[in-house]
Amino acid sequence: MSDESRKKIKIKHSSPRLPPSFERRVKELNGDNITFLIHKTLFLSDLDTNKNRLSMPRNKMTNNFLTETEIIKLEEREGTNGKGKLLGIEVQVLDPCLREFTLLLKKWDMERTSTLNLSKHWNNIVSANNFQEKQKLQIWSFRADEKLYFILNKV
Repeated sequence: MSDESRKKIKIKHSSPRLPPSFERRVKELNGDNITFLIHKTLFLSDLDTNKNRLSMPRNKMTNNFLTETEIIKLEEREGTNGKGKLLGIEVQVLDPCLREFTLLLKKWDMERTSTLNLSKHWNNIVSANNFQEKQKLQIWSFRADEKLYFILNKV
């Protein structure tokens, strides 16, 4: 076998197409800058009612979608010593049925990477959609009236 035939072929996966129902909703909200972020498989930790959060590892995300201001805000903590709870950013989330929820986006730094978490009212989305372990989601972001939105599409 030649060296040429042993080379790994890199396949660049294109972003999936946003379903028309979501396209219409984004248009109704005068949204723009639709960005595909991640193919997410739900794990038990994403469904744990005590954790109340959806975890999205940064190293699995396909695009950087945060503004400089948002990146700075994600580092802010309660209190004056900088060691309190992460404050997070209030965001809107459209679930698979196009219902709108207000959640917090928080960044957690891990040993080798960081994770973005949708938290606070995540359990409401889980129960409203009967999400189960191994459920696959496509997650997008967009902006409307300068607010950050997320789209959750079941696949």
